[in-house]
This record gives sequence, structure tokens and C-alpha cells, in this order.
Amino acid sequence: MKKFMTTLVVVTLSLTSLFANNSKNPNNIDERVEKSFKKTFAAAEQESWSRVNNLNKVQFNLNGQVLFAYLDDEGTLVGVYRNILSTQLPISLLTEVKEQYGDYWITTLFEVANEGTTAYYITLENAGQQLVLKSENSATWSVFSKAKK
Repeated sequence: MKKFMTTLVVVTLSLTSLFANNSKNPNNIDERVEKSFKKTFAAAEQESWSRVNNLNKVQFNLNGQVLFAYLDDEGTLVGVYRNILSTQLPISLLTEVKEQYGDYWITTLFEVANEGTTAYYITLENAGQQLVLKSENSATWSVFSKAKK
């Protein structure tokens, strides 16, 4: 699971344009994967499929939200993520960001749900540094990665 989370974060943070030239191609998605997705997300609309690091990634709309799901080649759901606003963070995490990282601005924030856990990843930047913080199950933030600009 940690390998998936690391891969997900690296892929997500490195994308500059989501799904560039990425229309759904039924010939590239196994029928089991698509059926499994439709069973779990029956009300999903506007699906767009791609392959990322040996996983099937689907962007879709559900109840007015854009979500992203990863499924393996057997159709097992590996994780779901969505971009969120800072106001959608649990209060304790939002307060911690404001108190400890007040001199940074938020460039990316998303929530990942898989195997009964929820994790939050936030990318913070200032003039000289980029930080990626992670919080699992609304616990305190920990530094996931750090880079100088």
C-alpha cells in the first residue's frame, strides 16, 4: 500500500496537464476492469481512462465532483482520490497548516481513500522551498518530501 501511495503522489504531483490526449479507448481497458468500476461507481459519468504505472486510472464525475480511481488489471479498486479545497480539510489539519506553515502557499491538495483509510497530501511552497506533507486518518501532518527551489 505504501508503494501505491508513493507512486500515486509522485504521479499526481508531477502531472502538468491531466489526461492530455487521453480519451477512453475500449480496446485498452480490460472488460473485467470496466465492469468492476461500473459496479462500484454505478452513477459515474464522463469516464476517461488511462494507464499509469501498471494501473488503470479513470477520471470521472460523481455527484458533481471530479474523482480519480485506480484499479489493478483484475478490476480490484486500489484507491480513489480527489482534489480538495483547504476548507475541506479536517479542522485540526487546517489549523496546523495555518500555524506551522503560514509563510507557505498551497499549490496542491488532495484526499486519497483506500482500504478503509483516508490520507491527505498537501504541497506547500515559498520562495525557496517546496514541501509535501501527508496525514493519514486526520492525524498530524508529517513531511512526505522536501525540495529546494
